[in-house]
Amino acid sequence: MKSLYTITAICLLAGSLSAQVIIIPNGDFEDGATNWVHVAGNGDTTPVTFATGGNPGGYGTVTPVGGWGILVSPTLAGNVGGGVPIGDLGLTAGEPVTFVYDSINLTGPGPAGGFKWEAWGNNALVGNTGDTFPSVIGTGTTWETYTYDWVLPAGTDKLIFVPLWAGGDNPSTIGFDNVGVIPEPSTYAALFGLFALGFVAWRRRRC
Repeated sequence: MKSLYTITAICLLAGSLSAQVIIIPNGDFEDGATNWVHVAGNGDTTPVTFATGGNPGGYGTVTPVGGWGILVSPTLAGNVGGGVPIGDLGLTAGEPVTFVYDSINLTGPGPAGGFKWEAWGNNALVGNTGDTFPSVIGTGTTWETYTYDWVLPAGTDKLIFVPLWAGGDNPSTIGFDNVGVIPEPSTYAALFGLFALGFVAWRRRRC
């Protein structure tokens, strides 16, 4: 029976790890604008704001007037130190990843916010997802979680996230929150292996 309990405990841990979301630095906007940089477009100067009392805590909003926000850590990607190191997110270049974020349509006809993930290597752009707009969940007027599967390009060492409004002629203000990643299964397999080895060692010490 003890061995059955051991197997059950390990399986439960593996199941919980498979859904683990790693939030990018201040991807939950708990620290307001920290790590976010506003890059203006088309003459706009205020497309990105950071509200409080979001989903939960704080959230970022993007308006449809020509600007966008880029998450940086701590400087713009392309500069030394720009972007979020993929090692900090449990990711490996060339491996699959699931991106995840919460979004809501606060005003306007556009149903859902979009995004672009950029992959950088050695301070040069090595690939991106392109401007991507998911199928809206429900009416889009409640906070919903969206996911996107991608394979990190070879040579990737850092990522940035670009939130987008509803796109085209849809003048909507879109909220974003809880931006993160779900690492590839191999990361969890490694973590699981370390746990299993530690558990076996612990069992031997107790015998």
